[in-house]
Amino acid sequence: MKINKKNMSRIKQNIYTLTLIVTCLVVSPFIFVKIWKTSAESKKSPIPKTSVSEAVPEKDAAAPVENVPAPKENSEPVTVQTDVSSAAEQEIVTTVTTAAEDESKVKFSSSDMSYFDDALFIGDSRTVGIRDYGTIKNADYFCDVGLTAAAAFDSPAEGVYLDSIIDAKQYGKIYIMLGINEVGNDFEYTMTQYRALVDKVRAHQPDAIIYIMANLHVTASAETYSINNEAINYLNSRMAELCDGKKVFYLDVNEVFDNEYGYLNDEYTSDGVHVYAEHYAKWCEWLCDHTVLSD
Repeated sequence: MKINKKNMSRIKQNIYTLTLIVTCLVVSPFIFVKIWKTSAESKKSPIPKTSVSEAVPEKDAAAPVENVPAPKENSEPVTVQTDVSSAAEQEIVTTVTTAAEDESKVKFSSSDMSYFDDALFIGDSRTVGIRDYGTIKNADYFCDVGLTAAAAFDSPAEGVYLDSIIDAKQYGKIYIMLGINEVGNDFEYTMTQYRALVDKVRAHQPDAIIYIMANLHVTASAETYSINNEAINYLNSRMAELCDGKKVFYLDVNEVFDNEYGYLNDEYTSDGVHVYAEHYAKWCEWLCDHTVLSD
């Protein structure tokens, strides 16, 4: 029997096809197992979360929240969600509760506006709001949009340095509200700067009562990864640790402006960060009801 070239070519082609089919049948189970294992491992290895304190490099300034002028009626809130681990949140809640308990032990008195005749307010744009829209007109102010604890003695406010103001006369009370522009930084570095500021203020005015004012919360829609209420609460709690209940006192006005969930109430703000001008009078009334009388 003769096998012509055409038949030989067809036989070779059939053998090749059969070999390919057998190879696929043998190898494919191994390939499917490998794919399944890789998929399973990827599901077990989620991307790790980054803590709030790592959001920006140490000593680098966070993007200033105060870039939003204080206060504006037509500012659009930023909608960015925060992400903080439950363990960190639990630690923050515990620390803030302790700070609040310590504050509740202080017996505050109610005073009239004359209490602020010898008062100096040091702060950022929220303090600018108290100065411009509040009812405490008889105090002195050193405040500027974007001011930080680290730069308080080094940067001028409206062309004037803090040294020249704090040495100009004897103050009986000094209010400090800073930190919102540093809440995205490394907490230890921020607290080192804050502590140095308080110590320097005490050195200039050793007889003055110092009030450390908690940073105002932001709305839920204004939160970002680094600037959020968990981080603000933690920074506030660390600031509260600087208070001794004798010459340095902690004040937290958030109880006035928070909603039931602990966020700045949307009804009080347009930008999620500053309260409307009309509400600074309420803030000043609260300050009048939380004063410490000198011995």
